[in-house]
Amino acid sequence: MASPPAFTLDDDFLRDPAPTLARLREHDPVHWVPQLDGWLCTRHDDVRDLFADPRLARDRKLGKHYRPPPSGTWAERFDHESFASTTGEEHRRWRSSISAGFTPRAVARMEQQVRDVVEQFASPIRGRRGVVDLVAEFTNPIPNTVISRITGIPPYHGEEDRFRRLAQDVIRRFLLYADAENTERSERAIDELAEWVGKLANERRQEAREDLLSDLIHGQTGEGAISNDEIVMLVAGLVAAGSETTTLGANNALKQLFLHPDQLERLREEPARAPDAVREALRFDFGSPIATSSRFALEDFELRGKTIRSGDMLMLSAAAAHRDPEVFPDPDRFDITRDNRELIVFGHGPHYCIGANLALQELSCMLEASLDFLPKRARLLEAEIEWETIGVLRRPASLPVDFG
Repeated sequence: MASPPAFTLDDDFLRDPAPTLARLREHDPVHWVPQLDGWLCTRHDDVRDLFADPRLARDRKLGKHYRPPPSGTWAERFDHESFASTTGEEHRRWRSSISAGFTPRAVARMEQQVRDVVEQFASPIRGRRGVVDLVAEFTNPIPNTVISRITGIPPYHGEEDRFRRLAQDVIRRFLLYADAENTERSERAIDELAEWVGKLANERRQEAREDLLSDLIHGQTGEGAISNDEIVMLVAGLVAAGSETTTLGANNALKQLFLHPDQLERLREEPARAPDAVREALRFDFGSPIATSSRFALEDFELRGKTIRSGDMLMLSAAAAHRDPEVFPDPDRFDITRDNRELIVFGHGPHYCIGANLALQELSCMLEASLDFLPKRARLLEAEIEWETIGVLRRPASLPVDFG
């Protein structure tokens, strides 16, 4: 029997993971990665089913290499009490509480807030000449500003900037295999963010406004009422789930459109395809080849001939699953007209991302605005992109575009 294909988790792999992931998907779809001490799952059906498998849990504390944060910190509370760490009835209670903030009226308000924020950052770019860094001026500030506006952070001078800074630090802890420096930086940010959001929640209990905090506080009473501490953990969870991922999705969508000018031209001719282009970009290139999410085994079981032990980590690679030819014909072709109903970047089952529709709407709005301010002669300076690697995530820290 031939030995399974191995790979080394290095810069070459992170730069172009598709060929290696294809070999693993075909020959060893549940592959042990010694460097990460976990199983890498690469077939679409497996990844989709494992997202909802009751034999697995999301709880980071179950991992063999979990490093608990300092006692008494908000980071510790987040690991033990947050939406992300719960299962079963407690998880359903969390989702029920959160649903108070996603009523049709609230969603309509959020959609307008998204458009307002996108326009806030798109407007100064229109008519520009020379080289513009779209990360610094567009894709990076928008997602965290959207979260702050939706949450109810006052849009005063400096307040949203402060929120964005904290949000960008908070997410560092939740990136798979982040180092100690990034983890500690994130833990300090969570404490600062928690104090701030807690005070804001107290204000909203006294006087409701048109924002998510007020909807959560006043949307349910009695046993369903949400506490200030739960609101703090929810906002931290929104930041962790909805800021870096949205920035990354926008960066990759723009990058792939520049690298596939025929698709960019088609999108210019059919701007209503912006949501389709977003989904195809999420399928084709989403930054982290190793895992969209990690899960931890609650018991021993067999998976494609491999013995999974209780406590083992399974890394669910949407990047590999989204190139599975059994589900996506000709998967290495970037095509904004593709049927992407089987996209699983937002998970599957009871832990499906509750903010997925909002994220897709935000990304579509950003893409529409980009088509408006990007001249047809604009070109991506691909060789000048600066890259940052945190854990197993490689992301563009800049996206220089020559507007001519």
